Amino acid sequence: MLKAFFSSFSGQIIGVLAFLAIVSACSFDTRTTTPPPMTLAETQWNLKTLSGQAVTAERLPTIQFDTSRMNGFSGCNQFFGNYTASNDGVFTSSGVGATKMACIGDKGQLEQQFFAQLKQASQYAVTREQLHLLDNKRNILMIFAAAKPAGKPAANKTK
Repeated sequence: MLKAFFSSFSGQIIGVLAFLAIVSACSFDTRTTTPPPMTLAETQWNLKTLSGQAVTAERLPTIQFDTSRMNGFSGCNQFFGNYTASNDGVFTSSGVGATKMACIGDKGQLEQQFFAQLKQASQYAVTREQLHLLDNKRNILMIFAAAKPAGKPAANKTK
């Protein structure tokens, strides 16, 4: 009976459609198109906005985090310190220090404002490829853009 069914034209069509349905239900491509979520500790962050203003400096301030320490460039000097960040967005920094290069003009103002905002930061949010540091009223203090994974060398581009 099955042999007679599949030898008919409509049986062959139904058989092909069933086969295609099974094949389309199975995925041969197991790669995911969603990138892994960005995290504080595995990303170098470049300052994008400070107090709601776009930052346009020759060399942008940066920040990087490991498990409990942070470091980066503040506009003139290298800085370092401790931080805590919880999964629910609570952020604190402490013990922040910096090198002592003379810093005047726009660079000096940028650095002073950077440290003032970092001191006020009490919350954070990582969305897409951005890090937002916020105050205790959820006002955005600084926005950073992801640059590259920290500690991983950039891929060499050859022509």
